[in-house]
Amino acid sequence: MIEKIKALKDFFNEETPKKYAAAFAVILSLTLILELFVFNYKWLDSAFCSKINAAPGVSSGALVSENNIKFTSDSGVIEYNDLNAKVKYLYLKPGNAEGGKASVTISASDEANTSALSAPERTVLTDVEQSQYIRLHFSGNIKDLKITIKGMNGETVTGDCIGLNVHVPLIFSWVRFFVMLFALILLYLIRPKSFIYRYKTNLKNKYQLAVVILVVIVQSVFFWNMLHYNTTALNWHKNYEHHQQYYDLIESFKDGHLYLEKDIPENLKSLKNPYDYSSRMSAISAALWDNAYYDGRCYVYFGALPAVLLYLPYNLVTGNDLPNYIAVFIFGVMIIIGILLLLWEIIKKWYKNTPFVLYLIMSIVFGAVSGIAYAVQKPDFYIVPSLAALMFALFGLAFWLSAERDSDDGGTELVSWRLTLGSLFIALTAGCRPQFLLAAVFGVMLFWNHAFKKRTLFSKSSIKQTAAVCLPFIIVGAVVMWYNAARFGSPFDFGANYNLTTNDMTHRGFVFGRTGLGIFTYFLQPFSMNALFPFIHDFSSATAYQGLTLTEKLMGGVLWLYPILLIGVYGAFKKNVFSDKRAYRMVYFSIIIAVVLGILDAQMAGLLTRYFTDFIWLLMIASAVTVFAYYDRNIGNIEAKSKIISIVTVLTVVSLALAFLRIFAHSEDSIQAANPTLYYTVQHLIAFWL
Repeated sequence: MIEKIKALKDFFNEETPKKYAAAFAVILSLTLILELFVFNYKWLDSAFCSKINAAPGVSSGALVSENNIKFTSDSGVIEYNDLNAKVKYLYLKPGNAEGGKASVTISASDEANTSALSAPERTVLTDVEQSQYIRLHFSGNIKDLKITIKGMNGETVTGDCIGLNVHVPLIFSWVRFFVMLFALILLYLIRPKSFIYRYKTNLKNKYQLAVVILVVIVQSVFFWNMLHYNTTALNWHKNYEHHQQYYDLIESFKDGHLYLEKDIPENLKSLKNPYDYSSRMSAISAALWDNAYYDGRCYVYFGALPAVLLYLPYNLVTGNDLPNYIAVFIFGVMIIIGILLLLWEIIKKWYKNTPFVLYLIMSIVFGAVSGIAYAVQKPDFYIVPSLAALMFALFGLAFWLSAERDSDDGGTELVSWRLTLGSLFIALTAGCRPQFLLAAVFGVMLFWNHAFKKRTLFSKSSIKQTAAVCLPFIIVGAVVMWYNAARFGSPFDFGANYNLTTNDMTHRGFVFGRTGLGIFTYFLQPFSMNALFPFIHDFSSATAYQGLTLTEKLMGGVLWLYPILLIGVYGAFKKNVFSDKRAYRMVYFSIIIAVVLGILDAQMAGLLTRYFTDFIWLLMIASAVTVFAYYDRNIGNIEAKSKIISIVTVLTVVSLALAFLRIFAHSEDSIQAANPTLYYTVQHLIAFWL
């Protein structure tokens, strides 16, 4: 027996195909057991229940006729009296028509409560079978049971749509089964002792390149499907004028001017301060919302480049307006590619021992937390310029990193065309979201030696390279400054302060009192958590700031929501881990710029969730570089490498889980309201104990 146990142990210690086949068979069996006997515990738990054949009575808000119950008000009450029986399950289906939905509150007098004990409200849907079987946990026998049903005024349900102690059927979820199966297999494959860590990242290898392409395709398919979660947001470009600003802008371009063809109400022109919310709302209500109003005309203050790149060509070719969520998808896919390219350049430059699987892990979590998860929840006009700027910043840094190569004399030289593309992409962020221009600081860090020590930049002998770095900024800067001056009279005025919004931004200014609140809220605020799906929940910002603080419902600081970012913060204090000073500078520069952007956002605009996109990507760069550096430093230490992989895996899983749950957690423009079938399906797949 001992020999057999030893042989089995040796078998699983060896990295062989047979071992993995056996492991996958065990995982398959475990997943099947979980689906049948854990996630479907109600099927087993109700198998021996004795169905109670009691006729329901109505006390208010409904009428009983033959075998039907017709609800005559928004709140109907159904009662079962003198049951004197243990009731474990209530079955309630809100009619047979698709889209049926009702809120249910159950109260009962039992052996522990002579006065009725009321349970929390539950939601049942016709299209979500799992929601219709409610497990009751009252004490002992129930005497009287009362069911209050809201949201069914005018609806009629048949007698077979309600029952006590029914047998819950086996509801096998293939989605949950395959997600769990894939997740467990993946976790087994990326465990620290797995053979896959033997393969170093090398995208020149055709097999690795094929895997990367497959990863992009899979992520893109998931992203496309998830973009359709918030079905209401998909149509905002049709229903709301302020989501049509790029459409108005390209029409203005086609007509040869920069202002929008808007009829400006005389009431607005006559206002002493048109940016004052209360006086403007009294004069013109919500008209011209989020337009930049200046000198009697309206403009789009959002970066114009996305409109030129996508909306204008689409309009010229098709004659139609590009839906905003399509632009979100296109920029999102390009962000996925840009992340893979940037991390590959970092690895090539400094950390060639990085395992291919570690590269993929960091790229996937990078994409999810840097803006794509929020875009899924709200794929609207407002996120488009941010995603475009993020795309350009990623590609710009990747080309800058790749611009330095080994020269024939054993030193290094700069490749002009790569410098040009890097500078061009970074400069183009100004045409999307100007905050991203701070990424230009990385150029100082990357090319410091070339500019001030080797003199291969900004010297008489390096005119070509100098022009490659500077010309794109000069050209793009000239165009942007002309565009600003032509609209607002100053080359440095992007027009955001003239926004017709909830507050007068012309008087907002820079107030030191907002700085601490901004840093805490954007980075350090713990999230709100409880036992109800989606477990994390949004909340209003609490502050004693004696002035205007523009805010929306928040989810918590990014270091809590995405703990993978903590690795980068930790790395900023571990200088000796980094073999190249520039890699370390990239880490702490990323963190410094991220904090600066958080402060700027809090000062200039307020505390809004979508502004996370401005700086999370920088913190992810810091984390990725730190992970690669730690692994490279401990390349010969198996125990240390295993610890690094374990930490990265745990933080990645937690960050991805929170990113997914966050999609469902917003109460403003929520998926729960827009797509209740999806919301409650996911709720019951995850919170199977409901």
